[in-house]
Amino acid sequence: MSGRDPKPTRVHVVNRRSGGWFMTLLRSVVVLGLIGAIGGVAAIGGLYTYFARELPRLDDFEALVRPGVTRFEAADGQLVGEWYQQRRIQLRWDELPRNLVLAFLAAEDSRFFSHAGVDLKGVVRAMVTNLRAGSIQQGASTITQQLAKTLVGSQRSYARKVREAILARRLEDLYSKQQILTWYLNAIYLGHGSYGVQAAAQNYFRKDVWKLNLAEMAILGGCPQSPSLVNPWKNLPAAKERMAHILKNMRKNGWISEQEEAEALATHVEVFPIQDRLGDHIPHYTEHVRKAVAKRYGTKATGRSWLEHGLKVSMAVEAAHQRKASKALSAGLEDLAKRQGYPGPLARLDREAFFERSKRYVPSEGLRAGQRLLARVTRVTDQSAQCEFSPTLAGYIPLSTTKWAGPYRGFPKDKKGRLDRTGKASFKPRLKDMRTAFTVGDIVLVDVDSVGETRTQLRLVAVPLMEGALVSYPTVTGGVEAMVGSWDFDRSQVNRAFALRQTGSTMKPIVYGKAYDLGLRPSSLFSGAPFREGRYNPMGAKTKDDMLVWDALTHSENAVSLRVLRWVLDHTSLKDYQAWGKTLGLTHPLQGNISEVLGGDQTPMGMAHAFGVYALRGVEPSLHLVRKVSDRDGRVLERNIEPSDPHASFGDTLLALWDDALKPRKRQVSQETAYLMKANLRQAVENGTAKRAKKLHQNVAGKTGTLPYDVWFDGFSNERVAVAWIGADRRERPLGLSVRRNKVYGGDTALPVFVDFMDAMDRGRPSLRVDEKPPETVRFLRIDPETGLLATEGGQAIPHRKGSEPTQFSFEAGSPPSLSSLAENPPSFSSLGVNPARPNSSALSPAAPSPCAVKPPTRSSD
Repeated sequence: MSGRDPKPTRVHVVNRRSGGWFMTLLRSVVVLGLIGAIGGVAAIGGLYTYFARELPRLDDFEALVRPGVTRFEAADGQLVGEWYQQRRIQLRWDELPRNLVLAFLAAEDSRFFSHAGVDLKGVVRAMVTNLRAGSIQQGASTITQQLAKTLVGSQRSYARKVREAILARRLEDLYSKQQILTWYLNAIYLGHGSYGVQAAAQNYFRKDVWKLNLAEMAILGGCPQSPSLVNPWKNLPAAKERMAHILKNMRKNGWISEQEEAEALATHVEVFPIQDRLGDHIPHYTEHVRKAVAKRYGTKATGRSWLEHGLKVSMAVEAAHQRKASKALSAGLEDLAKRQGYPGPLARLDREAFFERSKRYVPSEGLRAGQRLLARVTRVTDQSAQCEFSPTLAGYIPLSTTKWAGPYRGFPKDKKGRLDRTGKASFKPRLKDMRTAFTVGDIVLVDVDSVGETRTQLRLVAVPLMEGALVSYPTVTGGVEAMVGSWDFDRSQVNRAFALRQTGSTMKPIVYGKAYDLGLRPSSLFSGAPFREGRYNPMGAKTKDDMLVWDALTHSENAVSLRVLRWVLDHTSLKDYQAWGKTLGLTHPLQGNISEVLGGDQTPMGMAHAFGVYALRGVEPSLHLVRKVSDRDGRVLERNIEPSDPHASFGDTLLALWDDALKPRKRQVSQETAYLMKANLRQAVENGTAKRAKKLHQNVAGKTGTLPYDVWFDGFSNERVAVAWIGADRRERPLGLSVRRNKVYGGDTALPVFVDFMDAMDRGRPSLRVDEKPPETVRFLRIDPETGLLATEGGQAIPHRKGSEPTQFSFEAGSPPSLSSLAENPPSFSSLGVNPARPNSSALSPAAPSPCAVKPPTRSSD
């Protein structure tokens, strides 16, 4: 072996992972791909979290799409109104007709039962179609996505589409296809104020969905695409084109036959205007209750009002009574309009324009007596005006029934347009020639008087320029049974039952009631001389005979009434006087000025409450408008049901009895005061300004009120209270001829409304004239009307509180009989419908005059 080191051996280390530059690049791409994928997943997760963070929970999706329709029902359960932001009527799956479901699938999502909420195949197809067309021609939203859209809104943005897709997938995971489709058909907006197929079927076709034919179902199926523009009411030809496309798709999918398609295409489709479900029946009443309920309950924790969630509101209104009240008020207003004259046509239109506007309202079956319709004047002679309703329906208005239609004239105006309130308006003008009032093209409101074989006679309706209100409620069961706030709700939605108006003499019972309550006896004699207080002198120099307080209210004597209010204000404080008005339920505080007894600002509803206190012998009346309020789950939120309510269920009656035992009606006024007022107002009907009410077969009490711009009658019978008001809203003209010579009175204008309503309520019933027994602390005495003292014979029977009776007798001329002879042969005292009462011993003994007795200084006629 040599001494040199052996030559080192070179060792080659082979890297097994190396494969050349290609493998290195490939490995880099894979690594980067993995990193990108992880980043993408993270980004997608972040985006998902971002878009899903504010989405609603779907574990109670049904609650989100359940109908939010608040129902307003009359006392007997009759539906009289609905309120909704989105009117929906919920149907079950088994209530949906097969062809209706298929029509929507053919129109919106034929692959509904194949995809999982988002139809990727449909998305690709829509993209290709839209790219070829160069514009958006086809959408790709599934039915599930459209349902999700109701929760995320309709804003056009990618963010909304992402949220919509997320919700759609969640819906598909949580619920079945049938549930989703049922909710969709109950929630989708279909135009014409309709949410859901049932609401749309009723609004468009006045049918339930199960009564629709195939053509109508296909038309509804075409509405979701453009519900506000392409719907059968707005554009029937376009809706029919869409219908044909849907029927074609249904046939291609094998869902209907060619014959069924052809028959549907040939079907005549009739579309109706949307119904006013709040204003068609009992509008003023329902609208007032709606506002009150919305204010009372406010909003729920969800931010929506209770009305939006759907309530069932049972009102105290009786639908039949409401119709009678409306008819009576309309007749009274139209009668006044005839006395004021004819103000001219409602409009002027050419023939084609009129037919186009009126075709929806003209009855297709022809005219019948009693109908009220708009007509167009086509020809006028001196004796008649020819009118037409449609190309085939016509009639004529004769002069014989139109003589009232002389020209209407309001207050004249000066050069600056100011009203001359000292001038005269038209009153009872007469028409002698029809050509004076009518011209061709006039649009007038007429009643069909009679329909003959050759001619139809019409009667011109006197459309009133004045307005009115009527309120009524039963004394026993309570609850406002009728409330009419104007002549026509479509013309004026102001509810004048709650409007402040000048009461006129109907304020006198308020003042007299307080006087009687303070101890003023009805037989007090007051001066009829002109009343003056400072510079206030409403009577001028006109003098009346002195009069008993009792007779002054009966005959509505102003001078005595002013003195009665002065007596009240002298015997109590203003605060106590105002508390009296509040006790009676007046809605506006009493002012305490001396002229208030001749008229003050009050509402018909407030006056109805005050007169109800007298009618119920001093007990608080029940003027509730709402009987019961329940939420959509049946929970009772409010109950105002009387034990005697004829419409109450057994359970509600038991609860009402319990509530009545715990909280009986409050006594507002003493029995004695209420009875005195009730008897005094009864005399106003028997012998005073309200004699027209004597025709009713009930014991009626009440008071008229007359001012140039307002007339009233507030009254009651044994069974109900009713208040009628008619007046000029803006006071641009008096009701009659002028301010000074009005010639329109409460007794001939408002009282007939009351009488017509009460007569309609009691027609066909036996007489209800039942005399009422006075309280034990009230007795009837014979009073000499000349002196206000006890009458020895004859005289007038007037009730008094025991202890406040007159203590002196009025004797004929000559020597008065001795007290001993009077004791042996006391005078005869008879009552009105009650057992005779004798004065107590104190009446036979000398006594100081009662502090309540008011004697005028003289019987002056100045």
